[in-house]
Amino acid sequence: MNRVLAVAAALLVSLPALAAAADPAPQKPGAPAAHGKAQAPVTVSASLAAGRAAVTVRFHSPATDVGIEVHGVDGLVVTSDATPLSGGRFARGETAKLDVAFTEGAEPGQLTVVVSGTFSGARRMASTSFVTRPPTPEQLKAGRNVATDSSGRRIKVMPVEPR
Repeated sequence: MNRVLAVAAALLVSLPALAAAADPAPQKPGAPAAHGKAQAPVTVSASLAAGRAAVTVRFHSPATDVGIEVHGVDGLVVTSDATPLSGGRFARGETAKLDVAFTEGAEPGQLTVVVSGTFSGARRMASTSFVTRPPTPEQLKAGRNVATDSSGRRIKVMPVEPR
């Protein structure tokens, strides 16, 4: 009987510690819940023109060993340096401004900017994409029934017709 009481008392004493371990970062009331991977604390914005983009990266915390890469998606080809910054160091509130040149294909392309670095002692990365031009009405109509499967490949969903 004494052993049962000792075990029960030990569980009652350790219960708050177990609860704290289950949720190591309690959130403030009303704060949105964080989901997914921790992102680099940066904001990426871009001003797009025909064949050019003026990209601005704002750092919300000090960062070291910063690298910025730019990539084209969906037919867009980056013609300027794909790694315009490597090994950079930024203080909180500083910005990096980049000029990116690209050529577009027939379809609306996307410019993807990837920022990686060490923020508060942890390696983090953030990726942001910008559509270079809106799709034409014909392209919107053609893509209405397009979806992706679990591996990300495009598939076309056909409507079911009654027999």
